[in-house]
Amino acid sequence: MKKQILLPLLAAFIVICGFYLLNQNSNQKLKVSNFTDDNDFYTSEIQPIFDKKCIACHSCFNSPCQLNLTSFEGVSRGAHSENIFDFNSVDAKKPTRLYQDANSVEGWRKLGFFSVTQKKPQDLLLHLITAPAGVESGKQKVYDSEYSRVCIKDSSEDSMEEYRELNPAGRMPFGLPKLTQDEIQKIKLWLDTGAKGPNLLSLEESIREDKALDSRLKEWEDFFNRDGLKARLSSRYLYEHLFLASIYFEDEPELFFRLVRSETKTGAIKELATTYPFDKPSKRFFYRLRPITHTIVHKRHIPFPFSSERMEKWNNNFYQANWEKEPIEMPAYGRAASNPFKTFESIPASARYQFFLDNSAYHAMTFIKGPVCRGQTAVNVINDHFWVLFIDPKKDVLVNDKAVYEKVTKNIKFPSSIKDDLAPLVDFRENYWKTVDAKFKSIDSIDSSWLWSSDKDNTNTTLTIYRHFDSAQIIRGLRGRVPKTVWVLDYHVFESIYYNLTAGYNVFGPLLHQVNSRLFMEISRIASEDLFLSFLPQKSRIKLRESWNKAVPNKEESILKEITDLLGSDAKEKLTKKYVYAGNQIKTKNELEKEKFLDHLKDNFYSSKQIVADLEDRSEEIFKLEKMKPSAVTHLPDATIIKIDDKVYTLIHNKDHFNVAMLFFEDDRRNRKNDTADIIKGTATSYINLILTAKKSEIKDLTEKMTAAKTKQDLLAIYEQYGLKRDNAKFWDIFWEISQKSKDPMTRELGVMDLNRYINF
Repeated sequence: MKKQILLPLLAAFIVICGFYLLNQNSNQKLKVSNFTDDNDFYTSEIQPIFDKKCIACHSCFNSPCQLNLTSFEGVSRGAHSENIFDFNSVDAKKPTRLYQDANSVEGWRKLGFFSVTQKKPQDLLLHLITAPAGVESGKQKVYDSEYSRVCIKDSSEDSMEEYRELNPAGRMPFGLPKLTQDEIQKIKLWLDTGAKGPNLLSLEESIREDKALDSRLKEWEDFFNRDGLKARLSSRYLYEHLFLASIYFEDEPELFFRLVRSETKTGAIKELATTYPFDKPSKRFFYRLRPITHTIVHKRHIPFPFSSERMEKWNNNFYQANWEKEPIEMPAYGRAASNPFKTFESIPASARYQFFLDNSAYHAMTFIKGPVCRGQTAVNVINDHFWVLFIDPKKDVLVNDKAVYEKVTKNIKFPSSIKDDLAPLVDFRENYWKTVDAKFKSIDSIDSSWLWSSDKDNTNTTLTIYRHFDSAQIIRGLRGRVPKTVWVLDYHVFESIYYNLTAGYNVFGPLLHQVNSRLFMEISRIASEDLFLSFLPQKSRIKLRESWNKAVPNKEESILKEITDLLGSDAKEKLTKKYVYAGNQIKTKNELEKEKFLDHLKDNFYSSKQIVADLEDRSEEIFKLEKMKPSAVTHLPDATIIKIDDKVYTLIHNKDHFNVAMLFFEDDRRNRKNDTADIIKGTATSYINLILTAKKSEIKDLTEKMTAAKTKQDLLAIYEQYGLKRDNAKFWDIFWEISQKSKDPMTRELGVMDLNRYINF
């Protein structure tokens, strides 16, 4: 009877699902002043204001109204009424990537952007920073700038009036302390004198022509632009994996570059933009290193070092290596190039996999920070906290078994292969699972020698991933408590994730593209967890797998959630009927269960540097917060920054789920009684949800109150004492200090943090 009631809602459900998706720098700032005229008022006076008080929200694709204030180019581009996360159902949007999809104000106007600095009909920027409404008005209690979908349509008075009605606290910065009168006057002066700023091409060329960099940049560009099919294919592979990197040289850590394709070999760079990095540019191109001239923000910054040692290794492993079968022509671009196993089959798989291993943290960062800046429909396929280990290339199946490699190449298909066409019947998961099954069936036995440990100083051998709802953070080492799940990545899955979530992901694509990418990623998670299970005793594998993927207990649920499970099957059914564990036959000498096996690896396999325990004194009072009661932990935001005098820590809320087989309705799958909290030294997030500040003498009081808390009201009382409220007069100074402390000494991550998701308690 229940199904008879639910099934007539099927048509409505399909429509509603679509609508549901729609609504779901630091002190190392680039020293551009060294390359500009002394009279550049924008660089010396205006950009610093934007850096400290504006780009915390306006700096990426998730910027309200697409207004990006990290550079003069972003300000000149202006704003757009369309939110790129409002996915079209069928057609893709035109890309609007700053620096790539238009090169002039006129070009951006053709793409629908409108000015925020022109005087007529009114100056939006000045109007918004001087509007009377704001925190002090008391008219608005919730400040959700990312998800509000409230955006001015243009600079007309009618549009402004509509905006004010929908958004009474419309003054910028949104729901945070207003700019000082001195800052407002500087911006007014700049606007009154024509809103001028530095010329981008002149600035880039000035940086590139610096004597300390000129020869090095030429050396690297010559390296990538060598003649011959073998060299061209090698460079193409490296480009498709480095196009998101913030490249730097060890002795110039404050200057960053992007590897781009330009129609010019020398002189000014004219970047040739394509939707995917494996699409063919419209003209003959050359690889160039284009300076990054905007302010660095943490959520987009993916640092990658270039060095002579790295050049030599790539030269040996790619360009000069013996290829079993050298190409006779360059593989096709576009749709046909969406499968990297086919496109780059001539390049030794050992070289490709070693490239991933040597830079595992970087590649994992591209999955999270890369094309989106936010993506709950992609990251809700993973658990909130897990460790990642890697298969040694000497044991890796695809590297060493040609037959399996051929099966994978033939069967696997990526969501980007259909580009932006409507192809709802293509089951990418089924094809992907066939390749997983073939790989597992080729393994006879496995043991810890299959895991990659590299040399003991290499911190890329182990990773920790913390998911914060619709974002995540990659940290080197095995951090936090022993997680519920562990991944083991091999070349097969690592490369597949990259071409699903990074190279083959189009943030401007239609709804179906986003859904396919998320469903494809589900197989990557299952395959990686299953590979870890294969290291454990055979008798315990299925039981542990089932504990990670429990059916939601019978309880009152939303009707739409029930329909979702009815149509797609619940997690347990899916894993026992469709994605059956394929490693039952794999033998192992290990008799240790999960926790003891991981302890064994930490004690005997990985070095302390690879575990990163030496960076934290776990006896510090602040680490007692990890003993908070689950009834209180469940009410914590995803990531809370705790500032104790000049030290910074991150309190992370690890949400537990009965399963993560959810495309929708995540709350219905939550297992709150198992929520936990971890403390990480430093900034283990790009998005700050809450800041707590205390003096060293107050740490004990703070930890005692937090560990004694049982309810949400208990936490709110603590926030009243130690929380940094939105209207605090010192808010911006404290926020800027935290952003300056964001640098990770291992990964070189740094940048201004994001405040779009800061709570209002």
